Amino acid sequence: MRYYLRNPKTKAISAASLVPPALQEDTQLYARITKMCALRETMRERLKAQSKTEELNRVGPIISAIQAYLSELHWYISYLESNPEAFKGVPNIEFIWKSAMISRLQDKVNIARQYIAPRNTGDSDSNAQGPGAASRLLGGPKQRRTQSSSIYMELGFTLQTLAVTKCMNAYSRIATLDTEIECETINIMTPGLRVVTEEEGEQGVEALKRASAELREAAGVFEYVIEHVLPQIRYMRMSVPDLMPEVQHMLQTLALADSDRLSVRVWLRSDKNQRKTPNMPANLLLGIQERYNSAHSSLRTLQGGEFRNASSDIQNYMRDGQRVILAQAMIYLAQVHSDNQKFGNAVGFMRDARELLIDVKKRNQSVHVSTASMLLSGPLEPLYSLYRRNNDTIGFESIPSSDDLRARLPSGRTLLSKPVPYAPA
Repeated sequence: MRYYLRNPKTKAISAASLVPPALQEDTQLYARITKMCALRETMRERLKAQSKTEELNRVGPIISAIQAYLSELHWYISYLESNPEAFKGVPNIEFIWKSAMISRLQDKVNIARQYIAPRNTGDSDSNAQGPGAASRLLGGPKQRRTQSSSIYMELGFTLQTLAVTKCMNAYSRIATLDTEIECETINIMTPGLRVVTEEEGEQGVEALKRASAELREAAGVFEYVIEHVLPQIRYMRMSVPDLMPEVQHMLQTLALADSDRLSVRVWLRSDKNQRKTPNMPANLLLGIQERYNSAHSSLRTLQGGEFRNASSDIQNYMRDGQRVILAQAMIYLAQVHSDNQKFGNAVGFMRDARELLIDVKKRNQSVHVSTASMLLSGPLEPLYSLYRRNNDTIGFESIPSSDDLRARLPSGRTLLSKPVPYAPA
C-alpha cells in the first residue's frame, strides 16, 4: 500500500568540515570521520533513488544504510560533547535536509515559526521565508528544504528518516491495513463472504506480526527524537515543521494506531477454535479510532496556528482512516444489536457504515479506497439486506438517526501498542 509520507532527502557534506583545526593531525580521528561521511553518502544516494519511485518493497537497503550512518553519527556527537573546547574552531558546516511532509497540491502557508533564539548559537536557516511561502510540508511538487549548522538537527532528520523508512517497510509487507470482517455469527450468516487479502494462512499472520512490530519500532524512534533530540534544538528556527514536537507526536500516534489495526487482524486470524463474538473487535476498533482522532486533533491544532494547510496526503490518510475504522466497528455493532434482537439499531449502524465507506470509495486518491471497496463488495450489502428484512418482518422498530447512534457508541478498548525503545548503537 502507498505510504502518506516521503523519505526526507539531504545534500552531501565534506569530511574535512567536520574535523576541527586542533585535531587535523589526528589521522585515526580523520579516518573515522571520513568513514562516517562515506556512510552518509551511501544513505543519501539510496534516499535519492527511493524518492523517484512509490514502490516500497526496496527500502530494506535504505534502512541498513541509515542504521550504519547513525552508529557513527552517535559516536561523533558523543565525541563532540566530550571535547567541546577542541571543536570551537570547526567550520560552520551546513546540513541541508528536505522535508518528508509532501503534498500533491500546492498550498500557500505561513511557515515562519517565531522562536526566541539564544545568542551565538551558530544555527541559521537561510531558507526561512515569511507569510505566504509555499511549503512542501505542506505542498508543492518539490520538497521544501531547511538547513542548519546544528549536528542535532542532522541527528533529528536522520532518525526521522529511519522511522519513516521503517513505516514504509511495514506497509510494504501488506496490501492494506484492515479488510477483514469476521466473527462466528457473521461468518455463519454470510458464508463465502469473509473479506480477506492475499496474505492467507500462517505466512500471512507472520507478515502482519512483523509489520506491526516494525511500526512499533518506528514509534520508538519518534519517541527518542521527542525526548532526546528536540530539547537540543528547541530554539532553532526551521522552515519545515518535521522536527516540531507536535509533528513527531502525531507521527508516533499514527504508527501505534496502525500497529493496533494490524494486531486486531492477527487476533481475528489466530486461534480459530476460540469463539469470537462481535463485541470485542468493535471495542478494539473504536479504541483505535480514538488514536486516529488524537492525531487528527494535533494536525488541526497546527493548522489553527502558523500552518494554514497541511499535506493533503496526511489529511486524507487520517480522515479516511477514521471513517473506515468507524465503519468496521459499526458493522460489528450492528451484529451485536441484531443478536440482541434490536433490529432497528442493527439497520441504523449498518446504514451509517455503508455511507461512511461509500464516501471513502469516492475519493480515488485515498489509501483507504481498496479497503472501502472490499468491505462494500463483501459482507456489508448482504448483512444490510438481512437486517432490513428482519426489521420489516420481525422487529418493526424505528431506525435511530445517525446522531442518536453516535451517542450510543461504547467506549473503545484500546490495545495501546507500546513503542519499541530505540537504543543508539
